[in-house]
Amino acid sequence: MNAEKGKKVIPYAVIFFVCAYFYYLADQFKYAARPGHLGPGFWPKALLGLTMAVCLFEVIKTTCFRKAIPLAPSSEKKAEKASATKKSYPGLLVIGVAMTVAYVFLVSVLGFVLCTFLYFAGFMFVGRYRNTWAILGNSLIGTLILLFIFMKVVYVSLPLGLGPFSSFSLFIMGMIGIK
Repeated sequence: MNAEKGKKVIPYAVIFFVCAYFYYLADQFKYAARPGHLGPGFWPKALLGLTMAVCLFEVIKTTCFRKAIPLAPSSEKKAEKASATKKSYPGLLVIGVAMTVAYVFLVSVLGFVLCTFLYFAGFMFVGRYRNTWAILGNSLIGTLILLFIFMKVVYVSLPLGLGPFSSFSLFIMGMIGIK
């Protein structure tokens, strides 16, 4: 394996071993198993196992099948020109991080449904997407899908919110058949 392939493999190997460590920790959960219910270690172990499988696949693909293709001189110039003209928006990154921190604090007040909808819509707007109907549709569908997955599949109790936000969350949950 040459140095270039080695550099491409390192992140996948690191992630693989970090996931293996967390998988070991998730395997140490102590709980009283209830018949017909998933234990607290199921979902973390499932996600960590899938992540390790993807990392292993990428390592094998990179080391065994991927050939380094040198760039043609004209391609190098085009790549340099494209990277030089590419705009970066560090301010938007800071806003995105601030929105994520605000989401963590506001989800218990506004409830999962409303806070997630606003987070998705705000994130798309901050990301400079301006099609209003697409933002609203994607935010609504994404929120409802996550609500359904967390409440019906994973059995996670989500914050309902305080006061009128709790009533709103319960109304939306009732609309999609979640008790």
